[in-house]
This record gives sequence, structure tokens and C-alpha cells, in this order.
Amino acid sequence: MIRSVEPVAARDQHQVISIVLVDDEDLVRSGLKQVLLRGAGFSVVAETRVGRGVLSSVGRLAPDVLVLGVGSHGEVAALELVARLSEAPPRVRPKVLMLADQQVIDRNMTRAIQLGVSGLLLRGVSAEELLYAVRQVSRGHSVLQPLLTSRLFAGVRNFVPHGSPEWRGDLHEVLVGLSPRERDVLAGITRGMSNQEIAEDFQLAVATVKSHVSSILNKMGARDRLQAALMCLQFSLFHGDR
Repeated sequence: MIRSVEPVAARDQHQVISIVLVDDEDLVRSGLKQVLLRGAGFSVVAETRVGRGVLSSVGRLAPDVLVLGVGSHGEVAALELVARLSEAPPRVRPKVLMLADQQVIDRNMTRAIQLGVSGLLLRGVSAEELLYAVRQVSRGHSVLQPLLTSRLFAGVRNFVPHGSPEWRGDLHEVLVGLSPRERDVLAGITRGMSNQEIAEDFQLAVATVKSHVSSILNKMGARDRLQAALMCLQFSLFHGDR
């Protein structure tokens, strides 16, 4: 159930940043709320778990920012929520700041950005970093925690050697060597889909998808799904594929 709370008083009401706080874990949500309420110029206008009620709350309250905490078992529902929010009318569409564990972000970074998330932070972020990020996304800026930025750049550097034009040809040779089903699974990885979503999309068993993912990463020389997706996105592979 969504619980609305009274806005925090501020000296200048026009500078108050209104926030809807969403997280399936009550303790995590409570901790985030306490941090936000201690910041000057922040108003937590509602808090809830991920669910359909979030959309009605956003439509009614038109918050500036939606702070979305994502647990390891709720990433699919969270991304569906982000997709629905991206379709909301501009006048009530909030900026979305996502907080999640490293593994969740690794699996979903590209898809979250494509869906319109304005900021990505690790769940263990400091209070100061959280408040700074909320302020920045409320102003229309994009925020990526330094640790995640380093990981993103490292992934690109590891698989896109500067001055190596032959590398792209090598990647295409690897892709040609993939089976049709492995190519389907790789396209799903590039779109940020989970194993469950890929299995449902291509009518496969989840165990079969996991086996294909392991084979794909081995053939591409990628450490994980994020780096495999970066390799494909760098050269616009699968662009326009379903």
C-alpha cells in the first residue's frame, strides 16, 4: 500500500524536490527515507513497494524524482515500471534514480539507460552521494556512480582496443560462428533481458538459456553479460532486431 507523507517544510517551496520512494524492502525504504528527509529541500511525498499503485501515485502527485530501489529478485518488475513511467505524459513523468546491487546493475545497466533511467547508484551509496544524485537528476542531468563509470569504461577499453580496426572484423567472425539460437540469446542480452525474459521470448527453458549464455561469453571472450552487451552496442550490432 502506498503511504503518503506530509511534505517537509523548506524556506523556499519552489526549490523543494518532491520524491516518490519505491523499494520492496521495508527496512531499505525506511533508511532511504530518513536520509532524504534529512536533506535540505527534499520532500518525500509518497513511499511504496513496486507495483501498479506507483503509476497512479505518480499521476496524482507528479513528483520530480522517483527513487527506485531494486533487489535481486525484483529487477524484472522494476524495469517494467521504468518502461511504463517512460510512457507517462511529460508533465507528470518523473526523473528515475535507480539504486541496486552491483550484479543487478551489471545485468541491467544498458536496458535501464535505454528505458530512460537518469541515474544509477549502488545500494551501498553514502548519504551525501544519494542527496547529490537526487539533486542532479531533478535538474535534468544524468548520474552514474564513479565505481560504475569506471566499470563501464573498463568494459569498453578491454574489448575495443584503441587503434585496432581489425577487432571489429574479429567480432563479426565470432558472431558468424554462433548458432542461430546463441545469436537470439545474445540479442536478448544486448537488450538487457534477463534469462527468464529470454526464455519466455524464445520459448526456451531457463537452464538452456544459461547454457547458451556461458557458451556465448566463452566464444566472445567476455567476462560477463555487461561486457558482451558493450561489445555489441559499440558497433550497433542487432540494431533494429526484435
